[in-house]
Amino acid sequence: MAHSDTESAAVSWHPQERWLQSGDTARQDKSHKAILQGQLNEKQEIYEGVTSSDEGESILVDTLIIGDGPSALVLSYLLHGNTPFYDPNTEYGPHPDPVLHSLLDELRAENMPAKRHDRHCIYDSILHNLTLQKYLRYAHRAFASQVVAPVNFLLDTLVQPNIDIDIHARQKSRVRWRQQEDHAVDHLVVGSSFVPGGQWAGREVPCKTLSYAEMLSLPGFSFSEYYKVTYGKEPDPYSRPMRSDVGAYYAMYPSQVGINESVRANYTVLSLHRSDDESGKMFKAIIQNNDTTCIQIVTARNVVLATGVFTHQVPPDAILYPIVSRQYANNHYQQADVDKEAAVLIIGSGFSAADAILSVSNSKKIIHVFQWDPKNRPSPLRACHKETYPEYACIYRLMRLAAASRETSNHSASFSSSLASRYEGFANGTIIEATVDTIKILLPSGSVIERRVSELKSYIGRIGVISYLSSNLRSEVGVGADQIWASKNSFRKRINSRMERWTSVGISSANRDSEKYMERGYFIREQTHELDDHGSKVPDFENSKVYVNDYAASHGLEVADGVFVIGSLVGDSLVRYALGGCVAVAGNIIERRNARKRIS
Repeated sequence: MAHSDTESAAVSWHPQERWLQSGDTARQDKSHKAILQGQLNEKQEIYEGVTSSDEGESILVDTLIIGDGPSALVLSYLLHGNTPFYDPNTEYGPHPDPVLHSLLDELRAENMPAKRHDRHCIYDSILHNLTLQKYLRYAHRAFASQVVAPVNFLLDTLVQPNIDIDIHARQKSRVRWRQQEDHAVDHLVVGSSFVPGGQWAGREVPCKTLSYAEMLSLPGFSFSEYYKVTYGKEPDPYSRPMRSDVGAYYAMYPSQVGINESVRANYTVLSLHRSDDESGKMFKAIIQNNDTTCIQIVTARNVVLATGVFTHQVPPDAILYPIVSRQYANNHYQQADVDKEAAVLIIGSGFSAADAILSVSNSKKIIHVFQWDPKNRPSPLRACHKETYPEYACIYRLMRLAAASRETSNHSASFSSSLASRYEGFANGTIIEATVDTIKILLPSGSVIERRVSELKSYIGRIGVISYLSSNLRSEVGVGADQIWASKNSFRKRINSRMERWTSVGISSANRDSEKYMERGYFIREQTHELDDHGSKVPDFENSKVYVNDYAASHGLEVADGVFVIGSLVGDSLVRYALGGCVAVAGNIIERRNARKRIS
């Protein structure tokens, strides 16, 4: 079957190009699961056997960030010592939410050593202000989507208060940035894209972004600044830039904010596993330069997963292989003539499929096969207002008309645009047969129709890959030892369960060995600062109170000991929501590092 069911298609997709042939287990059991497990185990055994003496250089860093998209770049900016502070003294006054302002302004010097903390430092607020944490859980339910993490909601509303009703809100940011050397942490960013930017570096379809220009900005160097440098003028704040421009902006970002030396693009992480040494539990990653194939070994105390959930496009169904192979031959060898009268076949119901439809030449007909289930799995195009996103609203209307018809939809009379006259949609149609230039579609009514096609564009979903994690690490982070794919829901259950557990168990969870917490670098209060029943503390250690102030763990972003997730792996795919998780994770890493320094 060929349809737009992303989850089911992803489960059945087992790419073979980089995997090794399976061993004895697969020979005995020919099931897909056994073959997959054998390949993964053999791959991990080979890569985990690599040592620094075998080949390549050995690199030691405090934190390894895997991925080089917007979230990874923001975290690198933070770990270079660029520290966010709440600034209520702007020309616009404090934050328009008076409760939020009072909570951010609450962390005062009497509870903290004055030399070590700033009362407006956002790290301190999100790590220690438990009342603020409670408020965020309430406020984000009231004002933000349920999929937006509370800390992401906090930073979004500080950087661009009321952005959804005032596009100029980003100019009224209540966050100021200050360079602080004691907040700089040695780290390395490793990504597979040929230039920094992650998936933005390789977008194929020439189309506009969903977000407005300033919603795609990163701290320290905004999209407006990039646009002015590139085109000599300010962008329209209400404009949706081309994705190619956004990709160029992210590629330029590291050099503009001074983090270039920590970012290694065009590298692939082959393997990541825990490695015990005399310093305690560390991580060892095997990375490879995509151009030179040179292998390097990176040892790190912390690992941040920022690979996202859009790294791999789910391939079309195997039944469409004749068209795919013919198309590949045409693109690479020009062996066949393209039927100019045949249509372009597009499969999918999301934005990528819509972008593909919009990119088809006006002289070509379009056959659109898509899944339609508005009650249980509505198309994301449904949320597009006809004034804000007219092109997406038009395509959604065409899809809705197609779904209303039992056979076919060619409702050119309903539209004045040339797109409608070329569009033919088949809701919940199943492709049951394909040759190099024809397809047969089984309709929900039971009828079978045949169409000529010259090109295939399949967009049934994208998914992330976490096969580089060892099987033990995949178990630790809660996705399962044999699970190699990551969707927006892969870590969400883990995040939610850890959040609920840490915010409800209170002090009873903390009667553990205090020295163990000291070794792991949890913060040490020199003065007693009692927490309420939502806090956790461990017994005195050398006349000091040790508090488990781990915001990232208590809110799920630390999915295993020393392993954090940020970006779309958290479930928030919009760039505007990347900053919050990065700030939570950076604050945690910085505080642990500084705690280790104080006790060493």
